Amino acid sequence: MQARLVCFALVFFLLIPAPAAGRNDVPRDVDKFLASLEGKCGKLGWTDLGLRGIQWERHRVTRGRNPLVFCRFGGAKGDCVLFLGGVHGDELPSVYLLLRLAGYLRDNPALFRDKCIVIAPLVNPDGFLCRTPTRVNANGIDINRNFPTRDWHADALRKWKSKGNGNRRYYPGRKPGSEQETLFQIALIKRFKPAKILSVHSPLGFYDFDGPTSDLDSFEKWLDGISRETDHPLKKFGYFPGSLGNYAGHERNVFTLTLELPSSDPVKGAEFFRKFQPAFLKFLDLKISGR
Repeated sequence: MQARLVCFALVFFLLIPAPAAGRNDVPRDVDKFLASLEGKCGKLGWTDLGLRGIQWERHRVTRGRNPLVFCRFGGAKGDCVLFLGGVHGDELPSVYLLLRLAGYLRDNPALFRDKCIVIAPLVNPDGFLCRTPTRVNANGIDINRNFPTRDWHADALRKWKSKGNGNRRYYPGRKPGSEQETLFQIALIKRFKPAKILSVHSPLGFYDFDGPTSDLDSFEKWLDGISRETDHPLKKFGYFPGSLGNYAGHERNVFTLTLELPSSDPVKGAEFFRKFQPAFLKFLDLKISGR
């Protein structure tokens, strides 16, 4: 009788379904998100991206119920570099470049053996996954105007109305740090304490820099060399209330480089990756004084 009970209990245990997960033990919400992302990439003609096999992590969920994902490479501590893409959902090639970079690093582990690299390729998935992609998130807020910078309360809404003419594409929100996408980036900065950040945007077509003045001369020489190698100009664009350059570069002295691609055309993705991949790899090796 006892043996029958044990046997019955074992069969019952085996019949209990395991917790839901996607392919390769990916959490179900991340797996569903990756499927949506693969579908969108396919529609954009991006057929050379391998999103699977990358160890995606999630932190927070957007209003549209999309997980905010990132991946990290290397086990080194300190001197971490953070890549951000898709902050504005309609700047399509920025997403391609960082998805492609993540796959490239996955396939070339020697590149990160002694490094710490974090890639968040799609900071604004709600805007990107719209049928017609939008700059702003699902709440209609420009993520790159929503960081809690010291000048936000005094200047963000005032400058949006005066300089931005109240254009909804640049709306900073009713208060700073109100958006999940903003808090996601802040969490990555606090957790990994990057020495360098590279944020990819489009379509203004230049490099811009925000950050500390210490070691600035050597950094500007390095950036001038990269500009000449990639035939891509330098421009001091300045920073806005609530922008990443203001929050990380100006207020926290993190070397923050913005790559503005010359076009938002998704067809240009592979061409831009070939052009800027060497700059990405050199950015990984760039040593910051005192770090």
